[in-house]
Amino acid sequence: MAYAVDSMIHYAPTSSSRAQNTLVKALYLKRIFRLLETSPDIVIGQMEIIRQSLARFSNMRVLVIANLESLSYPVSTFKHLTDALDTKQPLNPLDSRAANLSEAARNPGSLAYIIPMSTIDSSFLLLTARGLDSYHHPSLPALMVALAYLDAVEGPLWTAVRGTGLAYGTSFARGNDTGLLGFRVYRSPDAFKAYKTARTVVEEFISGARAFEKHALEGAISSIVVEFVDEQATMSTAANLGFVNLVVRGIEKTWSDGMLKKVREVGVEEIKKVLKEIVLPVFLPGKADLVVTCASIMEEVSLFRYCTRFLLSSVASCGKRINNC
Repeated sequence: MAYAVDSMIHYAPTSSSRAQNTLVKALYLKRIFRLLETSPDIVIGQMEIIRQSLARFSNMRVLVIANLESLSYPVSTFKHLTDALDTKQPLNPLDSRAANLSEAARNPGSLAYIIPMSTIDSSFLLLTARGLDSYHHPSLPALMVALAYLDAVEGPLWTAVRGTGLAYGTSFARGNDTGLLGFRVYRSPDAFKAYKTARTVVEEFISGARAFEKHALEGAISSIVVEFVDEQATMSTAANLGFVNLVVRGIEKTWSDGMLKKVREVGVEEIKKVLKEIVLPVFLPGKADLVVTCASIMEEVSLFRYCTRFLLSSVASCGKRINNC
């Protein structure tokens, strides 16, 4: 539910991510079910519109992973598929996820939703702020190392939050395609305390009150290396990644190689800088949007804490925002 609400907040109605959202499907599938019972021709007509919109040569990209030199007529093999298409149409540019963000996602920091649920007995928290919106941003290598360091198993957040029983886990989510940075608290008896503890850890690293451990930094860099290697574990996955980088992301096929070199050169001062300028804002009032799902019994406590401490606004205005959800 937290991710569903977060998607509704941060993506525009034109976004496919929002269109496939559980909350959207819960509404429109009911309507389609009623139409199928009363007017099935309307649904068939709608499906035909979708088919005609998608099955266009101008919308298609084809990836073939094979030894083309050993294949007979590798291009004409697709002839029976392309004969029905107008191949003279120019290719349409691919939409970017950033272009389909909502105004809230472009300027986060003014929204807060607390959703009580009788089906859970703990709380979940999502914070979303602006991050880096380019695969070539000079701060990206330092941000990758910083997040890998914070998210490490038995790392600083693991010890401070999970080790003290404040939550089952925490994690960051970096989106270069959307330019958003997220922070998650998963299954917590008190998500606000988990949030405060995680924020304190980040602030202590920035101020120097908490020192970076050399071996832990090396481990963080190693985890990034492993992540990149896993993306290219086989020849087919390597070819697929090259296609995604070149065609979808618009970056070099060998982007990973260059990024690994930059990651290994990141220093402590660079990490402190990205923690202060990019990571810390996800914990700050006025910089991040908030979504909390919690057990019904936690509703009043959660409402008071987040509205009076995180949002620094009145309980009444926060409650109105929640009701609008």
